[in-house]
Amino acid sequence: MDIKTTNIFLRQMTWLRSVVLTSDEQNGNNIIPMPIGEFLAPERQAQYFSQIETIRALCPTLEDKVRNHDRIATLKKSLPAGIISGVAVGGISEQNIVERNSVIAIDVDAKDNPALYDWQAVKAAVSKSPYVAYAGLSVSGLGIFVLIPIDDAKKHKQHFDAIVSDFANTTFTIMQNEDTEPTTLQGIRLDPAPSSIASKRFVSYDPQPYFNTDAQVYSKTIEPIKLYKRKYTSYRGSGNQFDVEAFLIAHNISYNVRERHGGLQYIVACPWVELHSSRSKADSAVFVYPDGKPGFKCMHGHCADKHWQEFREFYEPDAYRQRSVRSFPRLSDIDIDSMV
Repeated sequence: MDIKTTNIFLRQMTWLRSVVLTSDEQNGNNIIPMPIGEFLAPERQAQYFSQIETIRALCPTLEDKVRNHDRIATLKKSLPAGIISGVAVGGISEQNIVERNSVIAIDVDAKDNPALYDWQAVKAAVSKSPYVAYAGLSVSGLGIFVLIPIDDAKKHKQHFDAIVSDFANTTFTIMQNEDTEPTTLQGIRLDPAPSSIASKRFVSYDPQPYFNTDAQVYSKTIEPIKLYKRKYTSYRGSGNQFDVEAFLIAHNISYNVRERHGGLQYIVACPWVELHSSRSKADSAVFVYPDGKPGFKCMHGHCADKHWQEFREFYEPDAYRQRSVRSFPRLSDIDIDSMV
């Protein structure tokens, strides 16, 4: 079978001069078509370098990003944005898309992947895929966004779900800064927001973007599925062992998983991160030991006394609380005569 390739950078997308105008102001020259390549051009990104650097200074770590969320959100709205997947007229909703360009933008974020922190290394690993046409740093610098050409623009959501599934089931080997050995992850989690064809993308800046004018066209589709909101009524897996993954998903705890010492390691954000003095890399994880027992370890001194029980109780305070048991008298303690 012939491999289909394409250059996406000449295709038209939507340029939004501002994202904070009223619905009336959104018309006119605020919404105009623009080639994808022009939106991503380094000289255009450089025009907003100082604004982007101000945002990145507020979020050197994920914890800082959460702490400064409101300020960062306000600053981002001062940047122009675009709708990568099509051309809109008169508004920025899905109903206003009049032309689809068969390109999907995906996000790999720190909030969904606690094991990742060296985003240039992550970008290099993801760009090994022949389907990646572009990869660059996000506005915050704590993630990357990636452009992938798709076969059928009318099946945007079906293509997106297939890409999410592929990323979740691909093994990634990433040599991150300060690591003594590569980080091998059994999957990377993607932000679900770009499943909408009208998802906005703010202008960002990357001094070393990845461009591929000969990317392969992604053709796989699956029916829309829910990958982020699975619910569990029990944490018991096979052999009556505790199902750690079910516990993490049930409590909406983002994680990356890798094999370690014959068991599994789920890299997570530490729930006591506010007590940490600093954070430069992934340093807390839930373990599943070879015998199936769960464990937890955080490398920060403040968490030396935190183990699996404390971790579980943070999310389920009553998990280990003993249930009251009703006491019944023995027959020998009862006055038989009183019963007759």
